[in-house]
Amino acid sequence: MSDREALNRAVSLAREFDNTTPEFLEHEFETYQALREALPIARSERRAAAGVGAAWVLTRYDDITEALTNAADFSNQTANYPVRPWIPQAVDPPAHTAYRRILNPWFTVDAMSKLEPHLEQYASELVQKMVAKPAFDFVADFADPFPTVIFCELIGFPLSDYAQIMDWKNMTMHAGDGHARGAALVRERGLKLGLAPNAAGGFSADDSMKIRVDVGREVYAYFAKLLGARRKEPRDDLITKLLGAEFEGKRKLTQEELEDTLFLLFMAGLDTVASVLGLIVRHFALDPEKRREFVALIEDPERVGAAVEELVRFHAIVTPPRRVTRDLAFHGTQLRSGDFVALPTPAANRDPAEFPNPDAIEYDRTPNRHLGFGLGPHRCLGIHLARREVRIALQVFHRALPDYRLDPARPPQLFGGMKGVASLPLLRA
Repeated sequence: MSDREALNRAVSLAREFDNTTPEFLEHEFETYQALREALPIARSERRAAAGVGAAWVLTRYDDITEALTNAADFSNQTANYPVRPWIPQAVDPPAHTAYRRILNPWFTVDAMSKLEPHLEQYASELVQKMVAKPAFDFVADFADPFPTVIFCELIGFPLSDYAQIMDWKNMTMHAGDGHARGAALVRERGLKLGLAPNAAGGFSADDSMKIRVDVGREVYAYFAKLLGARRKEPRDDLITKLLGAEFEGKRKLTQEELEDTLFLLFMAGLDTVASVLGLIVRHFALDPEKRREFVALIEDPERVGAAVEELVRFHAIVTPPRRVTRDLAFHGTQLRSGDFVALPTPAANRDPAEFPNPDAIEYDRTPNRHLGFGLGPHRCLGIHLARREVRIALQVFHRALPDYRLDPARPPQLFGGMKGVASLPLLRA
């Protein structure tokens, strides 16, 4: 292919770029490679016209790391939030720094290390129930409940509310990305609100926001109720700790700040680990040799940590959006104040300029400066918990069931956007 043909193809791919569709996933890394080689800072007309995120898509590792670490020029205040911006995700420094300072002590290495026995115990309980079945869904039976229940315990969400919490999460995060449960719940909610679906069964951008607002208000009311209960009867959970926290040591958090922080924890803690686990195990089901390599090293404390980092690199899921704060010349492209930029970590993590042989899983890869947990001031707050959950989940599962395969009668259900696996039926090999 000539340079002109490669550029024309990249322009076409950029124009129609929409990583929220399952169809995009079929050619995801081919798309990122084509853009990276011919148009690494690409204008996305579809996303710009839809007003849902990115007018520009970056695909080079260095460009994405620069944007993630430069909060002054690339703001995290990007979205039309259904109720209010989440704290601290939708807040830039210096206020962001003060809010993170409140939360950081509760997610340190030491704090998360103390959870390991409980993580092991709960993972073992789930796995034993799951593998006792002749066929099972890895996501429904393990990947979803394992990190979600642990996080509910940490925050203080009653486990009796698990099903409702998952439905709220799926309506908020997975309305139109190929997640069947999310789409069905949103359609049901829209009809309940008297909204008319379009020909494809979805809703217009305005009606979708009305649904998100309705769901968001419901979630916020739930948080307000929990906060009221903890004021009366404190417990050993993050809700109680937030009630005692102070902003810059000067004042208690307001009711709105408390609710906005809980919404961020709700959104960040219920989906990411489950999605990564689903993608890893699906890959292992399709690549038995790579799975056997992993099983052979899971009892080696040094190697298994590096292996988990490599799996997170390979299966990065997040495309953080940023808003340009001023007119900016960025590596040969003129960005305007108010433009939106998509920073796909899956693209950055497959950039051969940073990762030799990027499309191969190399368990001993070093260095491995992947962006699977983000970078910069908004790097994942729960990184130490997530690392432990992924490692322990994979160890416990593969000790019990080192060999398995996809169920040919029930194919996996993938979704795009903050991508993952909604359903992963497996059979013993």
